[in-house]
Amino acid sequence: MQIYLARNNVQAGPYTLEQFNQILATNQLLPNDLMWHEGLANWQSVGDTVQNRTHYNPTATDEPDYIINNTPQPAEPVQEEKKSSSIWDKYNANNPHKTPKNNEKPSLFKTEKKDMDIAHANKQLTLAPIGSRILAKLIDFGLMVLASSPLVIALMNSPSFDKIKTMAEQGVTQLSTAQQMELLSVVPQHILVLTNILVWGTLFAQMLLLMKRGQTLGKMAMGIRVLDINSNAIPNFLNLIVLRSILPILAYSLSAFGLAFLLVDFVFIFMNEDRQSLHDKLAKTYVVVADDTQINPLELKPKA
Repeated sequence: MQIYLARNNVQAGPYTLEQFNQILATNQLLPNDLMWHEGLANWQSVGDTVQNRTHYNPTATDEPDYIINNTPQPAEPVQEEKKSSSIWDKYNANNPHKTPKNNEKPSLFKTEKKDMDIAHANKQLTLAPIGSRILAKLIDFGLMVLASSPLVIALMNSPSFDKIKTMAEQGVTQLSTAQQMELLSVVPQHILVLTNILVWGTLFAQMLLLMKRGQTLGKMAMGIRVLDINSNAIPNFLNLIVLRSILPILAYSLSAFGLAFLLVDFVFIFMNEDRQSLHDKLAKTYVVVADDTQINPLELKPKA
């Protein structure tokens, strides 16, 4: 018997039954990891299949009738906790198991959502609450304000502060290069250097966290993560940093157009079942409740 395992859409194996039992006995598997072997109609969770035992010994009497007879059986709908939202619930309720042909191992992933198999349904990724996303943005914005605080404090205590108040009262939202240079000319050089270090250091740390974990500091605090909507993995640099981060920031900075884009970007979250903002749609990403298995794919090494 050859047993295949999968975690976060990353497949491992095949393993012999003896190797699988060694892995099982050393607690290397999570209940929601997936497994498949000949005789199973489709990918199933380890917890449901082994029933919390430390030794697995599949027999014909252990298998449901629909598996023994090689007859497809509709999947049971998964009971969802109140106030949770899983994008795969409708597939659990509507999609039947697909019986492998000629003992062929079923595919773990599909490219079209309408063809998603039970592996994705069992994954039960939960969409991040909108409130958590807003708070995460506010935390990130607050960190940038904090990083800029040496410059802000220096300007408030400088002779140029009256000019800044006058321009704000006049509704000036953008300064020319000459005006910026005039305001900064009264700020001590060491304050400018410190502010640059803090701001660029914060930006670099945020970008590094996004690339490694799909999270900013704000998202880490709120327990949410950005994932690729097709693979449920950390998105690539182009989608995550360029399309999802840099491009929206540039759009937001465009005065009246930026404000309009910000509003449309936010409203868009309520207009689709995956709660994707406009920049999520562009980058093919979505935001889910963070789970360690999303950045810790299955890497099992059974004992020799």
